Amino acid sequence: MLKIAKYPDPILRKTANKISDFDDELKKLSEEMAKAMFEDDGIGLAGPQVSQSKRIILVGDGKGDHYDVYINPEITFFSKDKHSNEEGCLSLPGIFGIVSRSKKIHLKYQDLDGNVIKEKVKGLKAIVIQHETDHLDGVLFTDRAEKITKGQDILDSLKK
Repeated sequence: MLKIAKYPDPILRKTANKISDFDDELKKLSEEMAKAMFEDDGIGLAGPQVSQSKRIILVGDGKGDHYDVYINPEITFFSKDKHSNEEGCLSLPGIFGIVSRSKKIHLKYQDLDGNVIKEKVKGLKAIVIQHETDHLDGVLFTDRAEKITKGQDILDSLKK
């Protein structure tokens, strides 16, 4: 079982590597990531969060039944229309903050077979994808937070 990397693990601050091998090992990684995500009641997970410097993210349905896999995701459009939501992160347990994200995005990614897909995404799924793609570039939600709503003391102690 994959373990969730917790801040201040250095892998969470590194840019993840592009994936070029679309093989059974990648499919197995996505399945193991899904188990880890659902085990911790998450709705999104990125490669670096399971100590894998790979550009892979998963987005769950919030019920623990279904998830989508995005390989080498690239957001090609961010709507100017934004919404502020409270976010948390499996890598920053007990810490929550208000983050402003685009309501709609255009996404280009590859599936597990390496096929290039373009998709327009909105709502919660768009927010989760933005949060998870940030992880691929070493960015945490606390870097974008307008305000930390819970766990400021935890965050302060981790930064020391």
